[in-house]
Amino acid sequence: MPPRRRPKISLWARFRTWLRYAHSPLQLRNSLIRLGHQHQYPLLTLLRMFIPYPSWFFPIPGPFPLRALIEDTKNETGIITSHFGDIHNLRAIPIWRMRDTPLRSIYRLYELHLADHYALMGWETEYFFYRRDWKLGDIPDPRDPDPLRYAIIASIVDELHEAVNWRLSLGLRRHGEHVYREEDGDPWPPFTPEELPDWTKKVAPIDKDLLRLSVPPESLDKEGNLVLEANGKSPNFARRNIITNTGWLYTI
Repeated sequence: MPPRRRPKISLWARFRTWLRYAHSPLQLRNSLIRLGHQHQYPLLTLLRMFIPYPSWFFPIPGPFPLRALIEDTKNETGIITSHFGDIHNLRAIPIWRMRDTPLRSIYRLYELHLADHYALMGWETEYFFYRRDWKLGDIPDPRDPDPLRYAIIASIVDELHEAVNWRLSLGLRRHGEHVYREEDGDPWPPFTPEELPDWTKKVAPIDKDLLRLSVPPESLDKEGNLVLEANGKSPNFARRNIITNTGWLYTI
């Protein structure tokens, strides 16, 4: 009995098979699937991510003044919805992650904190922690022209510095290879603490007179401090006349 001839496979069929099972560090297929959840033209959206304009790294969106974020929900301006409606999918897209920056993440935390979206702040903090190439000491000075926003940004960086080192002290590692204790009584694993950028020490407290002109009166206490969370205990924020808690940065 003559051997059975192998069926001929066209070049086009071979290419489609290769395309279907090919793998790339850019995960183009998965990126298109994720973008398809929120975008009518996911391919066009993905192609735009490869255009290095105005520079390779994405610019900081906005940035928005305090009042706009505090009143975002009440006024239905949609700032948080437009910036964070697809954030979980975007973080999983390699080309978006390549063009994202630590300072953009800090400003996202600023937006979420002013708009009272604490659950999203926890997710953003986790995302920052596992970007191991983002060293806290390397975060550049934004030199924000708005002194109120500048003070909040500096306070966030100060608190994030403590939160990252707290995680490291527990054995969590930014590359994902955590160090676990065998027994509860065992000593905590040693770690190299991250450094704080020098520029935050130079950022002045919020000017209370300017604050009264810039935010709704219900956002101030009797002493004229900005109240982001009532009865807040964070010293990093308090020394800049901001009352808030920071438990959202200390999630595991």
